[in-house]
Amino acid sequence: MPGLGEIVEVHAAMVRRIATVYERHPDRVDDLVQDVWIAVWQALPRLDNQASLKSYVARIAQNICVTRIRRALVRHAEPLSDTLADPDEASGHAARLARLVEAVRNLPENLKAVASLYLEDMPVKDIALALGISESNASVRLHRAKSAIKLSFGDPS
Repeated sequence: MPGLGEIVEVHAAMVRRIATVYERHPDRVDDLVQDVWIAVWQALPRLDNQASLKSYVARIAQNICVTRIRRALVRHAEPLSDTLADPDEASGHAARLARLVEAVRNLPENLKAVASLYLEDMPVKDIALALGISESNASVRLHRAKSAIKLSFGDPS
């Protein structure tokens, strides 16, 4: 089994992207990422050799992010900041990417989790494993997430 350093090196970008879906403020994204790596380190002894390491790390990241957001909502904490660059100021690809991230952020939690993992090029089977749901449920949620994102982009199809 790889050590934590190797796991961080391989999966750092994925964890940061997942955290960015749930939080806009860069300092809070950093806090989420740090919390994820602490949880991964604590969970390494319990790693199921059957599970994909990428799915395992993604599941921990999703759980940490969702838990943090839920706690913030319960405590009526400071609302999520709007530090994302204005898409009008960005060019081409960056503007579309900003719109996509915003569309995913606006999805309900169950669809947001599936969409963020799908954007990490995770197959539906691994998404299901990471979220602890059936493969068919993951497929349905992914379809709903894609439909909602298309609608937010003004595509009714």
